[in-house]
Amino acid sequence: MTPTEELRLTGRAAWRGLVELVNSNDLTHAASIAYYALLSLFPFLLLIISLLGSITASEEQRLAVLTFVFRYFPTRLDFVASQLDAFRQTRLQVGVAGSLALIWSSLGVFGAITSAVNEAWGVEKQRSFLRHRMVSFLMLVAAGLVMVVGLILVTAIQVAEASWFGAMLLRFAWLQAVQTWMFRYLATIILIFGVGLVFYFIPNAKTRFRDVWVGAALTGILWRVAFSGFSWYLARNSRMAFIQGSIAAVVVFLLWIYVSSVILMYGVEFTAAYARLRRHRPDEMPAAPTPRV
Repeated sequence: MTPTEELRLTGRAAWRGLVELVNSNDLTHAASIAYYALLSLFPFLLLIISLLGSITASEEQRLAVLTFVFRYFPTRLDFVASQLDAFRQTRLQVGVAGSLALIWSSLGVFGAITSAVNEAWGVEKQRSFLRHRMVSFLMLVAAGLVMVVGLILVTAIQVAEASWFGAMLLRFAWLQAVQTWMFRYLATIILIFGVGLVFYFIPNAKTRFRDVWVGAALTGILWRVAFSGFSWYLARNSRMAFIQGSIAAVVVFLLWIYVSSVILMYGVEFTAAYARLRRHRPDEMPAAPTPRV
């Protein structure tokens, strides 16, 4: 396929994805994902932070971790930090049963994503309840591992900067530029990788890596653009000025989660359309995808 044909195919898939986003139940699915994410994100982060307590002991490292985790959440870091500090100061003993309850609540968002992705792919044969929960749990584990890797990298950068060797290296301007670029775009790269895993493993149909990674990259880019525009709008919207404190943080957080879910659903529709167009002539639509065994 020539570059011109590839560009034309991508444009056709982008248009079909937009049409499906508007005409299908994707906006409703986005609201469902946002609801479950609001309920499960903080328990999920508390589990991650409790596991990484040894490497987030210092205030500087903890702030770096929070900055990395909430890079795509245009909310106030001081509100997030205060809530996490309150949790740590209470020394709440969650226990095994409590941890399982937190994990189970976190599975809700992945279950909502799974249902939405399978509907976008036109999958008629759904997984059983047990397999559905198993896939959601595996995606939760994968998301946790991706988050852990990102937090370890951020902490390693902070530790390296604090050492004499790191201070010596940062005297060079080009190394400072590399470090700034890594910290700024590392979250984007991890985000694209995580979305690619979702697009590849969640659909109950046969997918190919070369099809899903185009959609994952597009989703990551759209997220980055939407984040910049969303932050710019909030910074200049005077109507939000009267909302203060935790209310503003919750409102902004929920709105951004919904916007992110809409972008995710568009990425799902684009990926499905892109895969169909690559496997069939542009003027044909394929039959229902073959379910995974």
